Amino acid sequence: MKNKFQRCMLLLLLFHKITTAQISMPLYKGEIPNSNHCLDKEITETGGRKVVKNVSVPTLTAFVPETQNSAQLAVIICPGGGYSNLSIQDGGFEAAKQLTKSGIVAFVLKYRTVDTACNKNYAIVPLQDVQQAIKKIKSEAKKWKIDTAKIGLLGFSAGGHLVTTAATQYQNPQVATDDLSVRPAFTLLAYPVISFTDELTSPKSKTRFNLLGENPSSDQKKWFSPELNVTKNTPPAFLIHASDDSTSYVNNSIVYYNALHQFNIAAEMLIYQKGGHGFAMYNEDEDDYWLHLALKWLKLNSFLNEQ
Repeated sequence: MKNKFQRCMLLLLLFHKITTAQISMPLYKGEIPNSNHCLDKEITETGGRKVVKNVSVPTLTAFVPETQNSAQLAVIICPGGGYSNLSIQDGGFEAAKQLTKSGIVAFVLKYRTVDTACNKNYAIVPLQDVQQAIKKIKSEAKKWKIDTAKIGLLGFSAGGHLVTTAATQYQNPQVATDDLSVRPAFTLLAYPVISFTDELTSPKSKTRFNLLGENPSSDQKKWFSPELNVTKNTPPAFLIHASDDSTSYVNNSIVYYNALHQFNIAAEMLIYQKGGHGFAMYNEDEDDYWLHLALKWLKLNSFLNEQ
C-alpha cells in the first residue's frame, strides 16, 4: 500500500511539473483587435515539420525553466511561415525548450496568419499581436519572475520580419495603444526576412505578398522594411543567416546589421557559408548548433548572467 501511494504521489508530481512547465493562454482578454470574429478554423499539419494554419485566435505558450537565470530575462518567439502558417515546432516549441535550459523564460507566440475574411487591415495584425505579447508579459512580470527591462524577441524567417518591425515601429500610434512600452529589449534573428524592397525580396518568398498583397505601395514597402526605419533607439540584435539562402537573401541581415552599426547599436552577425533556409536551431549543412553564440552575445550585453 505504501509503495502504491508513493507511486501515485510521484505521478502526480511529474504531472504537475509537466503542466506547469508549459502553459498555454489566450493573448487577449475579450475583444481581439481588427478581428472579424471568425469561427476558429485553425488546423495543425504534421508533415516534414509541424505547422499551424488559419490562426485567428492568437495565444502565448509559456515555457518555464526549472532553475531560472538570475538576470530574469524572457524571450518571446515568433515562428516563421511567410505569414500564411507558423512553423510552430522547430521554430517555436523546440527553440523555447532550448532557451529554458539556460534558465530563460520563453514564450511561443502563435500570431494570426493571413486571412482577409477574418481580419481587418491584416498588414498590422501580426504586429499588434507581438506588441500585445510584450504588454501582457510585462503586466504579469511578477508572476513569471522576469525583469520588464529584459524582454526580448526571437524571430525565424517571416517571424524575423515581424520582430524587426516590432523593433523599429514600436512607437507607431497605429499599434501602440497604451502607456506600457512595447519596445523589445533585444532581438535574435534567424535567417530573417527583413526588407520589403524589390531588390531584396526573393521570388521564392511569399512573405511580402501575404502581408501586403500583390501590389504594395512604395510607402508600404518602406514602412515594412525595418532596415529603412532604424533609429538610435532601435534595440540591439544578434543575426544568423546562410549565404546560400534563396528564400531570404543573406543581404536582408547584412543591410539590417549595417543600419544598426550606423547608429552604433550593439549587433553581432554570423553568416554561414551553407545552410539554406529554415534550419531552425541546427544548421545540418555545417553541423552547428548556433544558440550558444546567441547566449554568449546576451551575456556580453548584460542581458544574461553567468550561472
